[in-house]
Amino acid sequence: MEVIKHQGKNFLIEALMDKINRRIWVADYSVRDHRALRAYLVEMALRKGLEKIVFPVRVTDEEKIKGPFLIREGSVRGYFNGEDASFLAAYPSPDRGCSGTLEGERDLLKKIFSDPGSVQKSIGDLTVRKAGREDLQSMADLFSRVFITYPTPVFDAHYLESALAKGDLYLVAQSGGLLVGVAAAEINREQGRAELTNCATDPGFRGRGVNTFLLREIEKICLSRGIKCLYSLARASSYGMNLVFHRLGYSFGGTLINNCHIGGRFENMNIWDRPN
Repeated sequence: MEVIKHQGKNFLIEALMDKINRRIWVADYSVRDHRALRAYLVEMALRKGLEKIVFPVRVTDEEKIKGPFLIREGSVRGYFNGEDASFLAAYPSPDRGCSGTLEGERDLLKKIFSDPGSVQKSIGDLTVRKAGREDLQSMADLFSRVFITYPTPVFDAHYLESALAKGDLYLVAQSGGLLVGVAAAEINREQGRAELTNCATDPGFRGRGVNTFLLREIEKICLSRGIKCLYSLARASSYGMNLVFHRLGYSFGGTLINNCHIGGRFENMNIWDRPN
């Protein structure tokens, strides 16, 4: 992951060049000349061989920034320190913007929206706690058992160590001495938001509400720290993860097409956010 910063008289931008997922993700921006900014992003993507641009923008900037090629794929409430964001996308590689699974995933969402289920209150004899350095290798091993590929290098204990060091919150679930579940919040304190992510449950412990319980505890901690915007990107193909966020009271905010490489392929990701 390479951080690119550009500051000129027409615009300022900070973006992540993500070779794993073959995309540019705009992290921050300020703009006077919207046409120059759009041209810069497309030129950069083509030069680097990247196929998608993801550009979260303040809703007040959306119409000016969109132009002829950026499309709105979703939204997150409160993303910019309380101000709502629209997630715009562009596809320098047009094939990347085509999804053959979207219709079936829409049917999956309809089924989820009709579910009246309640949130599980406990996970029995499992224990939940904050992750520490002593858990890093067990966490990496769990991610390796659950996912063929993943958008970030969670299979590497050193990467997880750096995530803890920069302030990301990880909770783990244990059964005896075995680590059987993990979930995280990537926290941006400056913008007052947290992305709930990196959820994995050992296959032998699925169906016990481990992810639900971990995410609910993470949510409590984030809210106690003054984080107001909580959101997540869930695999659109995963009935279980989308159902978890629905039952936790999160709202569906759109679908990012072929957004990241996970489970061995590029997949659509559903946005879920928590009402303020």
